[in-house]
Amino acid sequence: MLPVRVCTAERPGDDGCSEDRVFARPNAVVVLDGVSPLRPEGPRDGWYPDALGQRILDLLDSDPSADLPDVLATAIDHVSAKHSLVPGESPASTVAIIRWDDYHIDGLVLGDSPIVVFSRDGSVDVLRDGRHETVVAELRREARQTTEGLNTLDDLIRATRPAKLARMNRDGGYWIAEATPEAGHHAILRRWPVDSIHAVAAMTDGVSCGVEDYGVPPSWPAALTLALSDGLQALLAAIHDAEATDKDRQRWPRPKTHDDKAAAIIVFPHEHQAWADEQ
Repeated sequence: MLPVRVCTAERPGDDGCSEDRVFARPNAVVVLDGVSPLRPEGPRDGWYPDALGQRILDLLDSDPSADLPDVLATAIDHVSAKHSLVPGESPASTVAIIRWDDYHIDGLVLGDSPIVVFSRDGSVDVLRDGRHETVVAELRREARQTTEGLNTLDDLIRATRPAKLARMNRDGGYWIAEATPEAGHHAILRRWPVDSIHAVAAMTDGVSCGVEDYGVPPSWPAALTLALSDGLQALLAAIHDAEATDKDRQRWPRPKTHDDKAAAIIVFPHEHQAWADEQ
């Protein structure tokens, strides 16, 4: 097995109680962004991404070359059965899985937690699942056209929530890990030859929004450079600090000032650099 370097970091959002999780194994990383619960409203505690992430790791430990959609579907089924979860009324989570061996790197994403691949030639490949974003944009556009009094983003979120839940884990909607095992087989997959890759990162949208929405850092290569030079926690801090300059959420409209943040970076040995591990 390649002697890769792995760094992980987490930072909670506004309330100090994060539902983002990151898990690492010698040949795999799993990043999850939990939503707990979807309906009814209740306390945030992150038990679902904890349970789902651990079950994914158990399955990968028992069969390191297992089909990743099968692994995810089985993990969702196990957690749903164990906790008697009901579709549409249960906690949910995005999932990003990176797995590697001496020849290939496999990536899986379900929901809006992307994987960013940095090639040795300087190119960047982003593996993302844009279905949730597409559904949200469509519903908000329709709501603005048909409903009066939607003056803020919070108003839009509340107004479109029932319609969004109705399209969860449905063809033509979006897929996420919740209480429907079939969702695992609707994940987005990609494979890369390991000898062409410098580094791979997986992250929740609380991190990816730094580059994609705020321009902090201004590009994916700049984000990687910061993480490798100053540590992955420094990348999360830079994004957090940018959000702190927009506490009223006017410059960058978003549901809350600080989202939860979790990320992992894997650096492959043919491009070794000295950098600090952070857990």
